[in-house]
Amino acid sequence: MRKLGLFVLPLLLAACGGTGLNIGQGFEMTAALTGTQVAVDVVNVYAKNADGSPGAYLSSRVDKYTPTAGTLKVEVRGGSLGFTAQKVTVKYTDASGNPLADTASTFNNSVAFTVPGGYTCPGGATTCAATDKTLTATTFSLPDLYWLSEQAALMAARGCVDGSSVIGTGYVCPEVRMNVTFTGKDSLGAERTLIIPQAQVRVYVNSVSDEVR
Repeated sequence: MRKLGLFVLPLLLAACGGTGLNIGQGFEMTAALTGTQVAVDVVNVYAKNADGSPGAYLSSRVDKYTPTAGTLKVEVRGGSLGFTAQKVTVKYTDASGNPLADTASTFNNSVAFTVPGGYTCPGGATTCAATDKTLTATTFSLPDLYWLSEQAALMAARGCVDGSSVIGTGYVCPEVRMNVTFTGKDSLGAERTLIIPQAQVRVYVNSVSDEVR
């Protein structure tokens, strides 16, 4: 399967005008969601010859699919305000941006995590006066995030099987994407959004077995 780079969207919402980023007064962070995948076990079905051996190919079907959760990574620029996420909205599409067929195309859920601001305070304190803050770029990671609905995971798996030809382990399954939007508030209580467009869901054939009818 062709691998795509991380799709990220910087949020440049500085609150300090055109004079530069004041410590703790701007909002700038870049997010990516990686590692979400669906492993698909496929069965190829053949007609049975008179002697019991496999004959003509009939079809293929999904025997089992196994989703794997992804990891959120947020790069915070030094001086940025922090962000507390309260809600996530995920829209599922194919590689062309079309809504994923036969699924509820939007998934909403409450979340609760805080991305720290891009600064440090003396003595490891969590808050301090602006004059005591030191610009510090940080990286925030949150593993085991499963935001692929069961419907979307099933349709992703079924996309590996079109029934027209024998499926092998090297078969390239159609890609699935997640467009993720977090809503919440920054350290000063202002409403903010953090967007990850077109995060890739890796869909691949994990195993293949044969069935003779």
